[in-house]
Amino acid sequence: MNKLNIKNLIITLIAALGLSATTVVADGHKYTVDSSNYTSYTDLLSPGQLTMFSAYPDTYKIHVYDNSGACQVPPEIKAISQSNGTMVNDNEGIEVPNVGQIPFPNPTEAQHFIWNMRTNSSLTSSVFRVATSTNVQADGSIIIGQQETNIVFPRNPNTMSQYANKNIYAMFMQKNLGPPRSAGTTTLVHDFIDSYVEPRKAWQYNPATRRVRRAPDITYDTVLLAGGGIVVVDQYGGFNGAQDKYDWTYEGKKTMIVPAANEALAENAIETTHSQNHLNPDYVRYEERDVHVVHADLKPGQRHLYASRTFYIMDDDFYNLSIMDAYDDNQELMRHQIGTMVRGIEGTADNECNIQGEFTFDFATRTYTGNNQLGSGFSTVPTIYNGEEKPASFFTPDGLRRYAR
Repeated sequence: MNKLNIKNLIITLIAALGLSATTVVADGHKYTVDSSNYTSYTDLLSPGQLTMFSAYPDTYKIHVYDNSGACQVPPEIKAISQSNGTMVNDNEGIEVPNVGQIPFPNPTEAQHFIWNMRTNSSLTSSVFRVATSTNVQADGSIIIGQQETNIVFPRNPNTMSQYANKNIYAMFMQKNLGPPRSAGTTTLVHDFIDSYVEPRKAWQYNPATRRVRRAPDITYDTVLLAGGGIVVVDQYGGFNGAQDKYDWTYEGKKTMIVPAANEALAENAIETTHSQNHLNPDYVRYEERDVHVVHADLKPGQRHLYASRTFYIMDDDFYNLSIMDAYDDNQELMRHQIGTMVRGIEGTADNECNIQGEFTFDFATRTYTGNNQLGSGFSTVPTIYNGEEKPASFFTPDGLRRYAR
């Protein structure tokens, strides 16, 4: 049992005894950025962060800590990730020397970084999790949802399941457990590496009709069911799906203040970590880290809710999306997104990182939402990576029907 799970077990036992267990990260930080001094850190902050300070001057702050170190990847994947792949079909697909490798271990183009970020979830062969979603209203009230998810990644070298279609990137099954209005809604997605050759396929079970239907619009800027109306499908996981609506540019590497090592968010109760307008700053750990800056502009004639987006991607082998700022047609900042991460989820090594949560802050409504939130503060069901895989028959429309009922 790894360190995180031992800690989670202790926290669970303490909670069962009726005691309190609180991990606060604000002690021991190097310095704090707040509304009184944030203009001195402009070069280290994204436009979205700067807007958070101006929008919430009395409460928003960033505590900055010592660097916790780069995220590592499984050694067997590192070993096969020695040379770059090639983008094909207008950069909508990739061909790589070794199946399951980091696509571009030596990235030189904007979309190389997007591909590395987009495929970092397949560093594991399978995932079982009960994740929590939170929609925090402007008045501070919180709507909580949970989603049970099974995923298999056939391109991972350790995946046991075999699929005839080698273009499959992920088989994804998610059942909504709550809130009540969406409970029972279950979604099956077949995600492909090359969306030019084969666009994403999706099916959905509706408990009201007890029927499975094709869901062709689970892509691009379709609003995410668990996203409180402010998250679109292709920002899930940082970025996913087809990249064809945008022109991509690489703006270089720079040091920025970004979220990292967010165990305190994982281990504490929602009412403690989620405050009005933004997360409780005492539970969000930031560090000065090198990131790669990638910008996307909507192509002429294309339509998307986000006319442009800037991605800040961690400079290590995990390529986590640390920050994304999204702009509307008038180039006004709409939303600020952060990606938090933890180490040591069951089934992975202590130095391997995984997503803890994705948080999107909407400036117009002064609301925010969290997706894919994992940890003992959210669920007593352990998250398991690289565990027992569901059979291929599970990820079919018939399998969806059986699982949903």
